[in-house]
Amino acid sequence: MKVLIVAHDAQIRESLVAHFCRRNRDHLCLEWPGDIVAGDRLLFPKTVDVVINALNIESLEHSRSAASLDDLRMIASACQRASLPLLHLSSSQVFDSKDDSHRRELDAASGSSATAELLLAMEAIVREQSERHIILRTGPIFSGTGDNLMTRLLHEFKKAGRGETLSLSSSGKSIPVSSVDLARVLSAIVDQLSCGSSAWGTYHYASSDPASSYHFAETVLAVASQFTDVHDQPLGLLPTTPDDPNWSRAQLNCQAIRETFGIKQLPWRAFVVPAVKHYFEQNIAESIGAEP
Repeated sequence: MKVLIVAHDAQIRESLVAHFCRRNRDHLCLEWPGDIVAGDRLLFPKTVDVVINALNIESLEHSRSAASLDDLRMIASACQRASLPLLHLSSSQVFDSKDDSHRRELDAASGSSATAELLLAMEAIVREQSERHIILRTGPIFSGTGDNLMTRLLHEFKKAGRGETLSLSSSGKSIPVSSVDLARVLSAIVDQLSCGSSAWGTYHYASSDPASSYHFAETVLAVASQFTDVHDQPLGLLPTTPDDPNWSRAQLNCQAIRETFGIKQLPWRAFVVPAVKHYFEQNIAESIGAEP
């Protein structure tokens, strides 16, 4: 089964490609829209058997315009015409984060933000225009590549002054998900589809341990300190009580994906060391490449 990856974001694309290469899974990455859009129609290569769409979840970081909905309509309708399964990434942001209950797939979406409305509109398009679909809701994604919650945090660490203290909320909870772990999950679903599974619908996947922004930063800083000695005095983190609305996300019940596809939750902390290491190795390589 050959997989077509539709994604701009380096962290998702590179993690999927690396995982598929290790598994010897045939795959293809195409530039959007240049390689596959012809006029107002989208044409997939005939050798493709399944499509993973990460394009729209990435657009949440940059633009909440109707253009992302138009892109998704093209992708979903093209999958329907070609009878291709569509794996569409969505987010836990369809729910609000006012309590610690773990939301199930059948729970009514309660998010009232512009992001929640856009995500729900995207999910509706997939359900209406592509019969063979899987919508996977997940948490905020991190890696050592690209622009994400971990790389932004590491950038803050690097530009902070000697002995400076950063204040972060210890109140609100979120469940960050490594792009490497997400690639594992998507690959496992593809494996099941290649074996004839037709368990279409909506599923949740999140890591196994929720954390505040303070505790996430504390873990990342502890690892980063092993790779850099830029400060004579260590950087400090100060926990604060006000909730961080940009961090807090609803927690997800992941029972359905475990029972249907046999996918178990893994702790996000297990992926921090390789992600931070990759971040610093990449920065060193870019610095060497920039030297005259």
